[in-house]
Formats: sequence, structure tokens, C-alpha cells
Amino acid sequence: MTPFRALLQVPDGDSAGTAVSAHFFGAQLLVDAPGSPIDVAQLIVSVGGVDGPELFLNWLDGQGRQASLKPLSADDIAIVLAEAPAVLQPQLQRLWGGRQRNRRQVSGWLAGLTGAGVAAAALLWWQGGNAVSALAGLIPLSTEQQLGELALAQVRAQGGLIETGTAQQTVRDIGQKLTAGSRYTYRWLVKQDESINAFAMPGGIIVVHTGLLRQARDPGELAGVLAHEVQHVEQRHSLRQMISSLGWGALVGVTIGDISAVAAMLAHQAGTLYFSRDMEEEADRLGLQALQRARIHPDGMLTFFQKLGGEDKGEVPGWISSHPQTAARAQQIRALIAATPCPACLPLSSDHWQAMQAALPSAK
Repeated sequence: MTPFRALLQVPDGDSAGTAVSAHFFGAQLLVDAPGSPIDVAQLIVSVGGVDGPELFLNWLDGQGRQASLKPLSADDIAIVLAEAPAVLQPQLQRLWGGRQRNRRQVSGWLAGLTGAGVAAAALLWWQGGNAVSALAGLIPLSTEQQLGELALAQVRAQGGLIETGTAQQTVRDIGQKLTAGSRYTYRWLVKQDESINAFAMPGGIIVVHTGLLRQARDPGELAGVLAHEVQHVEQRHSLRQMISSLGWGALVGVTIGDISAVAAMLAHQAGTLYFSRDMEEEADRLGLQALQRARIHPDGMLTFFQKLGGEDKGEVPGWISSHPQTAARAQQIRALIAATPCPACLPLSSDHWQAMQAALPSAK
């Protein structure tokens, strides 16, 4: 196989990267640097570069930390595109071709802002949230999914993630009732953590803490939480908040497909994003509608809010600290339920609820 030149970046290496030679051999990527061969199936492709084309091959080392390899020139990129094994080709073809389209879109958008001069600056100051939403809308679903996967890898490296078993299956079964027909393929995970928390990551990844599962009185209350978190994904709230907090440079980079620069930062934000009141109210309203479409009585959403909103004993639960204005939103949810009756909706039952509660890992 033809070798290509690349810049290797590993967690314990030089921050500027190390120039190496690499090549594909069967289903492995071999790099002339200390370390084990990389299984090509574990690679995540990202693309970027504002001034010139850049291609990144990303993977996680044995400790769950991100490493990447960036071909140095257009000729090196051409070698990767031509000689990468078949398992990697769908990512390469989709992202490399899509990058060119996205670059033209973003370039036109930014050129319009530049031409507008002071007026554009005023617009961004006055309606920054709308500007972020407009650019975030250009990010393809494939890039959003990559962001979510890289963030999930960081969360997984922290330990305590439960990806199978009764608790995960119960969350998945309820969640799937709320996401029929979605453009996202959802992943439902449980994290062994006694804080009362649940959070959504870009691309359709929902994580529920064991502390929240213990706190939920019945399947309906869990469904209310999941319905809310799902809408943070469907409306791209998580994506917009993550990127917005990283600044405009990162936003433009992600829009054209360069996710490597922001991946390591995502884990620190997962579960702690502070959504605007408008976003929270939208997730409540659309989550309630999702419950009704699934013919699940929405009272569980209200009772869970009321339960946590009434707690005033020491530390504020994680789900409340990242989902503020609880008391006011509980009143709004009650009003929405009264205004949109659902005679066909029934209390949600689960054959596995008691078994799930009993199977939860012991609280530490």
C-alpha cells in the first residue's frame, strides 16, 4: 500500500503534532510511530479547514482519549481517498463531497455578512441566537452524529455507562414510543450516577442517570423526562448550545465539517448545558405533544416537575440546575394539558418497571 504523510496528534504527544508516515494494510491503519495498529472500523472521519482542505482520521486510544491523523497535503489526501479500505469509504465519500457543498454555503453566508459591514455586526449583536441557528442549520446530520459519537466516547471514558440490561431496555422501550418517524436513530443509555439528571447529546443520544430512575415514581414520569430530552435533540437545542458556547470560529469549522477541534470539549458540556427559557418551553410544549401522539397520558411530565420543584433540601438536583424555571414551567405544563385534552391517552405501563427498579446498581 502507498504510504502517505500525515500529522499525528495523540494525548501525550507534542501539542503541535508529530510528522509521520502511515499506510493502510488490510483492515488496519499502520503509523510509523510507537503504538498499536488502528482498526479501520474504529476510525471516525472528519473534514475541515477554512483556508484549505483538511481531512482527519480520528480514533480513541486505550484510555478512551481522542487521537487523530491529518494527511499533510492534497496528494496525501488523495492517497487516503483512493486506498482506504471499503469499510471507511462511505464516511470518506459522504463527508469529503459534502464538505465542498457546505463550504460554498458558509462562504456565501459569511460573504454576505462581510459586505453588510456595520449592519451585519449590529444584527449579530442584536439577534445572535438567530444567527447561530441559521449557521447551525447548515450542519449536516452526519456531522451532528459524529459530534454526538465523539462526545459519547468521552462520557464513556469517565466510566459508569450502562449500555445493556433491564434499566437500559426500559429506557429504550419508553423512548422508542416517543421517537417514531424521527430522522434520528436514537441511542438510549443509563449512567450509574445518583444525581437526578438526564441529558441529550447531538445526533440522538439520550443518557439517563440511575438517580433519576430511582426518583421516577412510574413509567409515565420517566416518559415525561424522555419526551422533553428528545425535543432538545429534534429541535437541535443541544447542538446549537454546544457550538454557540465554543464561539464563532468553532461554529464555522463544524459547519464545514471540522469536528476534531471541538470534540474533546463536548464531554465537559454534556449534562450541564444551560438552555434558554424559550428552548425549555419549546421542549416542554413539543414533548407534551409527543406524549399525546404516542397516546401516553402527559400527567407524568407534570408530576415529575412538581416533585423536583418542591425539593429544597441542600444541593439542587442536576436535572433542575440545567433545566431552570421549574415552578413556572410546571404551571405552563398544567395549562397546556388543560388546553389540549387527549381522551385517547392512557397512563403508561411497563411490565419491567419493578424489575428495572430492583436491578438498578446499589447507590453509593
